[in-house]
Amino acid sequence: MHKALLLFITILTISGVAHAAGDTQADLNQSAHQHYQNADAALNNAYRRLMTILPPERQQQLKHAQRAWLKYRDAHAEFQAAPYKGGSIQPLIYSQALIELTEHRSRQLNALYQDESTH
Repeated sequence: MHKALLLFITILTISGVAHAAGDTQADLNQSAHQHYQNADAALNNAYRRLMTILPPERQQQLKHAQRAWLKYRDAHAEFQAAPYKGGSIQPLIYSQALIELTEHRSRQLNALYQDESTH
């Protein structure tokens, strides 16, 4: 129980999801989901931008890699949230996993863009 509470507090702190003390779990879940949607939009922008500078063969490689990565991201988020299945915190844990992985992938794609655009 203490481990779960510590994890919950850490997630809220890292994600910037924490709000006023009166927020409900549903509010926190919704806020985390919105944060994920913003991260996903940024990822899509980074992907599209990178695709515009790649030759066709590399575009196909990136498309294949991105599809595989999306499957991994979703499966990993489900894995991380599984211990909380049925609990009100489960959507928050799931969204936080999606946020973390999606923001990391955006950084990767942006770095690839920088590398590719200098060649």
